Amino acid sequence: MDITSGLIDFQDRVYFDRISRLVRDLSSTSIDSQLFVNQMVSLSKLLSSLHRKLDKPIPSIDKNAQDPSYFIATYFDTTSIGDAILVYRIIRSLTRIILLSDRFYETGNEKYALLTKQVRKSLNEFLQSGSNVQNLIYPVDYWLAQFSAFWEFERTIKYRIINNSTFSYNEIRHFNLSKSSDASLVYSRVLEALLPTFNENVAMVFHYNQALLDIQDDWEDIENDIRGNMPNIFVMTAVNYVPYHKIKDSSPEMIRKMVLSRINSSGGPIGQLVREIHDLSKSVPVPNSFGFLKSLSSRYAETLRRTIFTTNF
Repeated sequence: MDITSGLIDFQDRVYFDRISRLVRDLSSTSIDSQLFVNQMVSLSKLLSSLHRKLDKPIPSIDKNAQDPSYFIATYFDTTSIGDAILVYRIIRSLTRIILLSDRFYETGNEKYALLTKQVRKSLNEFLQSGSNVQNLIYPVDYWLAQFSAFWEFERTIKYRIINNSTFSYNEIRHFNLSKSSDASLVYSRVLEALLPTFNENVAMVFHYNQALLDIQDDWEDIENDIRGNMPNIFVMTAVNYVPYHKIKDSSPEMIRKMVLSRINSSGGPIGQLVREIHDLSKSVPVPNSFGFLKSLSSRYAETLRRTIFTTNF
């Protein structure tokens, strides 16, 4: 497969060489999860720096659009740095679109709607410039439309939290897996179109990994989500025991303690969800080139167990 036409000409050679050296080392470290993750972080920084040279930065958004997993999956499957960079650029643009749309639905600020349109136009122009990826222009709107249903669901959950509804484990699980479904509905579809050994099992593991990362994000964003009345699975769990207005009216230093004192147990809904998602990921067979994704699942699940369920309050 040759999807690099028109790409290498405008690559910054220094970044390209550094990325090439780093990604070639990844194969030899994939069995050491800590070293592999450390190298992923370094790779993410290099790719982000390269992207800033090629596209106008959106600082408030781009800090959350730096997952190098799709880049690594492409390289491991094709052994082509050019292919991997191309896939990274496409998925990063799609991530920008989803994050900007999310901000618009959260705030109603038309600035984010305008930025979304600008990124969408830029992505179309980029796809149009590469003869081997022009066919992706047409399904992108369909992929994004499939995920867009989540935002209406999020509004429903927000309304229920504010009105002190309680949430079952299945509802908490469904919210988390819906929130992370951009991995399988949008980003994985790029890999499906371009990679030789991609299959639906790979999309499932990407989805499970994103679900674990979204649990981590909810953990880190508890106070901000409560200030903005935004859904958060830790808050969804806590309101089964404490009225939302009581949490909302608490002092900033008490909010997290009040929420997490109700869920700080590996036997509770959040612990159950982490175990279930990790077990699902372990049970899915994937081609060898995507095996690193399952190692990442274990790493993400262990990080959650260590940071959440060993915290003292």
